[in-house]
Amino acid sequence: MMATVVGVFCMLALSSRALLPCAYRSPPVSRALRGAGRRTRGRLGAGVAPSRASASTSSSPPVPSLLDEDDSSPRRDDSGARTALLWLSSNRLRLRDNASLTRAAELGPDGLTICVAWPHRVPTSPSVKRDEITPAEAFGYAALQAFDDALGERGQRVWLISSQDEERECDPTSIIARAARELQPSHVVVDVSLLDRHRDPAAKLRSRLQDTYDENTNHVPGVVEVMDDGLLISFDDVPKALGRSRRGGRALRWSTFLGNALANQEKIDKPIWTTPALPPLMKNVEKIMPHTPIPSVRSFPSWARHLLSDWGEVSEDEAISRASANKMESHSSSSSSPLTERGSRDTKLSPYLRWGLISPQRAAESGVRKRDLLWRDWSYVCYHLLEPIKRGDAVLEFMDEARRSSNAPSGDDEELFKLWCVGNTGSKLVDAGMRQLWAEGWMPRRVRLLAAGCLVEGLGLDWRTGRDWFERTLVDHDPAINEMMWQNAGLAGVDPFYHGIKWEALPNGQEDDEYVDIWTNRELVWPSSLNAYSAKEPPLQLIDGAESQRQKLRANGVYKAARKVSNAGVRIAWPGLSRSHANSQVKNGEVIGVGIASVNELRV
Repeated sequence: MMATVVGVFCMLALSSRALLPCAYRSPPVSRALRGAGRRTRGRLGAGVAPSRASASTSSSPPVPSLLDEDDSSPRRDDSGARTALLWLSSNRLRLRDNASLTRAAELGPDGLTICVAWPHRVPTSPSVKRDEITPAEAFGYAALQAFDDALGERGQRVWLISSQDEERECDPTSIIARAARELQPSHVVVDVSLLDRHRDPAAKLRSRLQDTYDENTNHVPGVVEVMDDGLLISFDDVPKALGRSRRGGRALRWSTFLGNALANQEKIDKPIWTTPALPPLMKNVEKIMPHTPIPSVRSFPSWARHLLSDWGEVSEDEAISRASANKMESHSSSSSSPLTERGSRDTKLSPYLRWGLISPQRAAESGVRKRDLLWRDWSYVCYHLLEPIKRGDAVLEFMDEARRSSNAPSGDDEELFKLWCVGNTGSKLVDAGMRQLWAEGWMPRRVRLLAAGCLVEGLGLDWRTGRDWFERTLVDHDPAINEMMWQNAGLAGVDPFYHGIKWEALPNGQEDDEYVDIWTNRELVWPSSLNAYSAKEPPLQLIDGAESQRQKLRANGVYKAARKVSNAGVRIAWPGLSRSHANSQVKNGEVIGVGIASVNELRV
């Protein structure tokens, strides 16, 4: 089953198959840069993949690309120097295994500027307010500071770009384009992860640069795209791992993906154990680049400072140490505790993976189970390919509706939700886990499964409320994994494998008892909106009615339909799919069926 390796990020891995959050696949630089003199295009379906330009104007999923052959050709700025501006993904806060950083250093030996566009509004006040930051953001800022410190030891630094200010969203592309115009680098290197592909940032930057430079400009920097998918396997191997569907499109089926990926383990890239030598800062960068200071941990609200203190060191070396713990220890194969899983350990690596302090390749090399890392790959691939997931819509609307109609809330929606949030449902393991989530921003992977089953199948509440609560409270929150996991918990996702989970199960053994005792007796400070619910007695009907709720779902055929989805897979429209009759209007990435059944035949 899956590991908890990282314990959770996997967040409710609503599938015992889930696991850690984060980003990175960077093919070793030797491979990533192999395409420098020729086009390096991936294949997403039958026939030759369209060019990046054509992909950006079609409804097809973006095509993989490592470099643009024209823009990566040797060139110098107006002063004759070879310099580079790196637009680094916020999911890649490390020195090792960083293909885009290595490439930028190669293209800009005379000067380098490193920018990170932050996905959230960056607090600028000396004292960050409680609601201005989430646990995941707090960890991310600590990771960014550690990365900046490591760069400082090498004569470099990070320039932080906020995607939002106090009043409006800011366009990072425009900020990078303005910086390029002022700095006049030879090249701008754009680090693109799988979750960013659909935005096509490199193409947008090229267009913006062409718009901002007039015909009298002698120097327009080349834009080089480094595609680091953040996966354990190469994205070029994803179509093969998914397999084919006899009914057209591609079938998204976890067991097929896992089997094919494990069968090609020899193709998994090895991590790069050396750190690239970094060029000096570009001249005048201090005067030109807008300065947004990285929020200091000292400025965080007390809860965030305590949370980070409990987690310990946030650094690249700490991430490697945690990953290596999987080799040094292993759980007993006879463990039956919901907190553990054979072959995995809760090393709490997930937030380090989430912010890219370690790559999946290095995690695997250090001892993390490949199966766990491949579940993370699976979540990222589904998020990239499935349009409903990116929109936040149910993958299978007919399942979402069937679950709602068969599983009405067993009381007031708001009250039930708040009782769940504060760990006051009557289920000892669920309640301990929810209390740990509030205190640490984390809980064991399998307890996440129980908590999700409690909310959706036990309380009859919408899975979206759980998704949003975990986004607010998880220290390892990852958009792709969180969406994937909660959709599965809501029985509306690609793999509702854990339907019917007995979330009210009693603790099983000493390990469970100790876990429950620790978190049940821990004093916590709740916000005023939740404080009253933490002191209430859990409604008896929640536990007593757990089996009757499952019986309703079983009697109405929801569990049977969930098994079919998990076993047969979800078919989606794919580039090159013959558009005939029913599928003629379906865009790539939309659901066209389950197994051999077409979308028009799907019902419970």
